[in-house]
Amino acid sequence: MENEKKFSSEMFGYDKKEVDEYIKALKAEYESKLQAERSDANRVSNELTILKRKLEKYEVDYVTRQEKVANALITAEDQAKKIIENSRIQSMQEKERIEHLIEMEKEKLLDIKKEVIELKEKTIKILDKYSNDMNNLLD
Repeated sequence: MENEKKFSSEMFGYDKKEVDEYIKALKAEYESKLQAERSDANRVSNELTILKRKLEKYEVDYVTRQEKVANALITAEDQAKKIIENSRIQSMQEKERIEHLIEMEKEKLLDIKKEVIELKEKTIKILDKYSNDMNNLLD
């Protein structure tokens, strides 16, 4: 419709029938446009609702994944601490075992040294006795 409508005039003003038809046509056009706008608004609203639901689902999925990753990291950190602590305990036990072995070997070495000294002393005594016996035989 055009914005500037020219009405024909009658004796006491404009043609009433023509004005009524124009108003009806304007009303029909307005209602048609209003219906189209409402339809578009409903379509956009429905799309927005769908997108909001998808976003909420993605947000829930993201939070769930984030929690899983956080839990995995915490678990990994706890396991790493346990592994380190177990390794420390094992290394201390191994160190103590080796130190004990070293002490035992030192004691064995001391015993062997004592035996060697005793054997040397016995050997010297035997050689001295042999030497004296030889000297006595020769005299």
